[in-house]
Amino acid sequence: MIRNLSFVIAAIVALAAYTSAFTVHQTQQVLIFQVGKFDRAITEPGLYFKIPFYEDTRFIDKRLLSLDSPVQEVITANQKRLVVDAFARYRIVDPLKFVQSAGGSIANANARLATVLNSSV
Repeated sequence: MIRNLSFVIAAIVALAAYTSAFTVHQTQQVLIFQVGKFDRAITEPGLYFKIPFYEDTRFIDKRLLSLDSPVQEVITANQKRLVVDAFARYRIVDPLKFVQSAGGSIANANARLATVLNSSV
């Protein structure tokens, strides 16, 4: 009986250790939320710990991201046709602003950037 109890306790401790540790890679930055509210941002790589079930992590890409606009045909003022292929390259510098404005989704950010990029062409 005691052996089974010690096994259950060891399993609970191992599960708590597994859910509390996380690794931040060089290409990532992490936002820590405590009960849904922003607490801190981690931008340096390494092994970090959080309080399980109380703190939540959100990983954001730190690399240079690119957006490629589809090819468009534009007519100039002197009635000449141009084929324009536009692209944008960006990096997420402030992860909290990124989550607040784009919902933390690269797809949402790309959609917003695509409208700006296409309107400027």
